[in-house]
Amino acid sequence: MSVASVDTKKLTSEVAARHGLLIRDDDPAMALVTMSEIVLEQVLEQAEIRLQALLSEAETGQKKLQQEALGWVQDEIGHAGGALRVQLQRDMDAGRLQAKELVVQLSQIYARSAVRRWAAVGIASGLVLLLLGVGLGLGLGRWLR
Repeated sequence: MSVASVDTKKLTSEVAARHGLLIRDDDPAMALVTMSEIVLEQVLEQAEIRLQALLSEAETGQKKLQQEALGWVQDEIGHAGGALRVQLQRDMDAGRLQAKELVVQLSQIYARSAVRRWAAVGIASGLVLLLLGVGLGLGLGRWLR
């Protein structure tokens, strides 16, 4: 990063207009201007390096949080799928009822299990969304500190 070189003609004319002083290119005050320009360049370079480091750190933290959230969501989906499989297994075991009772009992069990499945899916989905929101909120809170 480089600061644009100071326009000495504009600088000398502005000093003359404001203060009534005539400064030439070989005036010691021009050396101070050059020194200030060099110091400013160095400070800006250091600030740019610090900013790049902060941005890199923030990006790394964001990627880490994203990976953690992805892993958490996958775990929650796995748990919800396991619960759904258990419920389906119960439904299949109930299907082994005797032939005469099967027609009446199967319709009752299916109606109840469908409600349970949808309730379980609704609760699991709500829980996943809630936990994802809390996890992302906490992660964002840590990132913003």
